[in-house]
Amino acid sequence: MKKLSRDMKTVVIMLIVFGVIILAYIVQDIYFSGAGKVETEYITQTEEKEVVSVSGFVVRDENRTDEAGNSLSILYIQNGRVYIPTVTDSTSVAYGDSIAVSFASEEQAQSYRQAMELQSKIDYLKTLQEQDSLSYVNVVALNSEISAAIHEYLRLIDSNKLSSLDEAVRKINYKLTTKQIATGSELDFSKLLKRYEKQKKALNVSSVHMSDILSPYAGYFVSSVDGYETKFDFSSLATESVTAKQVDELLQSKPEDVTGAYGKIIGQHTWYLLCYIPQNRVGVVKRGNQVSVSFPEKGIYDLDMRVQSVSDRADKNVAVVLKCTQMNEALSGLRKEKAEITVNTYKGFQISNDALVENKDGLTGVYVLAGKRVVFKPIKILYYADNHVMAAPAVYYNEDGEIDKEKTPDLPRLAAYDRVIVKGKNLYDGKVIDSAT
Repeated sequence: MKKLSRDMKTVVIMLIVFGVIILAYIVQDIYFSGAGKVETEYITQTEEKEVVSVSGFVVRDENRTDEAGNSLSILYIQNGRVYIPTVTDSTSVAYGDSIAVSFASEEQAQSYRQAMELQSKIDYLKTLQEQDSLSYVNVVALNSEISAAIHEYLRLIDSNKLSSLDEAVRKINYKLTTKQIATGSELDFSKLLKRYEKQKKALNVSSVHMSDILSPYAGYFVSSVDGYETKFDFSSLATESVTAKQVDELLQSKPEDVTGAYGKIIGQHTWYLLCYIPQNRVGVVKRGNQVSVSFPEKGIYDLDMRVQSVSDRADKNVAVVLKCTQMNEALSGLRKEKAEITVNTYKGFQISNDALVENKDGLTGVYVLAGKRVVFKPIKILYYADNHVMAAPAVYYNEDGEIDKEKTPDLPRLAAYDRVIVKGKNLYDGKVIDSAT
């Protein structure tokens, strides 16, 4: 019985040893079969922006006062009257131009609003009716115009420019009506015109007493007031810089009470973005340089701005003042914003970090699969991102614009649509690969 037990132990040991040998062969087979397989990706020429993300506060020329210290920029309701703007947001106005009308009661103001809406519809229908005289319209071109108008409407929705939607809808309707007329459809607006004109006449607006409100100075009219208009002296920014502490105080500030305000006048199209960036990134912005700034949350991209000032680098954050000389409805509504400053644009090949290798001569590059053969190609890294680099072929030029043959490696050069190896084992220049994905 004991002999049988010893035989069983021997059998078990032999089975274990045999199993270990088999497992070793399997692991070795998997390793070497995997070493002959690689993962690749095709590269193409592309462009990437290096951006610095900031929080900023917008300062405009909207805090003018009279000799008594009363605001000229912010327009307040007087004597309990009801005000209706007569110009749209960001409309340029001269000194003394009519910017609003006021009424003694809400009832009178409502009649005026309805009359103006009806007049707008009447003018619009008359414009459409005049198209009956069209003798020829390029329908193919008109289809493109309709498509462009619809895309513009969708863009306005996406960028939250809701105040411009009515005009976008009118433009779409105008184009569609033009197509109906051009393709032979009969359109008769006479009954609708008569109805609108009758409704307008019934409102008897001519008997309503209203007063014109005139602009106190030349600038841009905006119907919204947010309470931050007087937080910073606009005129000081032309000659003075700001500190990171001042910017932080502006970003943390609360709006003032502007109850009773129905609009404001922005004195000029120039405005400033006050922000701060970490000291270790301040080298990317220099006074006088032009930069491209985007406000992604507001759908505003690639706005040209100039670096007006950069504060001392005493703190961990450095204050930067950016100047812009454009004004429109979207820009007039900016205040506390998340912005992206484009400090550089790189054109080259986007290459995964996993593909970067160093050859025996210490050159940084990538392995490229040419047919079934592995080829090492050196690269020049232009910009490091989180999980990839922007790179170019390792070609260097002298002052005459000719290739510097001493600095440029005498090796194959990276090119568009190269099949770069991002994963593989035991790779080396000249190796033959069985399969790739």
